[in-house]
Amino acid sequence: MYSVSVDIKIKASDSSVYKALTNQEMLSRWFAPQVIAVAVEGTIAAFAFEFDLNFKMELVRLLEDKLVHWKCVDGYKEWLDSEVVFKLEPCPEGALLHFEHTNLINDEKEEKTISSWTGYLKKLKQLCEADSIKG
Repeated sequence: MYSVSVDIKIKASDSSVYKALTNQEMLSRWFAPQVIAVAVEGTIAAFAFEFDLNFKMELVRLLEDKLVHWKCVDGYKEWLDSEVVFKLEPCPEGALLHFEHTNLINDEKEEKTISSWTGYLKKLKQLCEADSIKG
């Protein structure tokens, strides 16, 4: 088993980042092109990247402007039962995001997973900061 952990500062409010982590339209702008998601604990969010790359995540816990916790319930076998947690806290520059993806099965895709999450989090940062400048 292995985990991915990243801390990233985002020049936007905790509220803006939380919205980007929970709003269907915002999720499709930084994470997956096709998203079905409702920000309600216990629901299943579906993410489609390509015809053969799809995930379903249970929304385990939501704390407004503070925490988004997913559990993978369908998708790559290496991700099944893994957990993705986004923790937000205010910092002088905006929001500090603590990201962690745990319980991943250790295999040859570890480097790809780390690289993918790094790319997604950069897109999240860019989206939130661009929206913060507009608003």
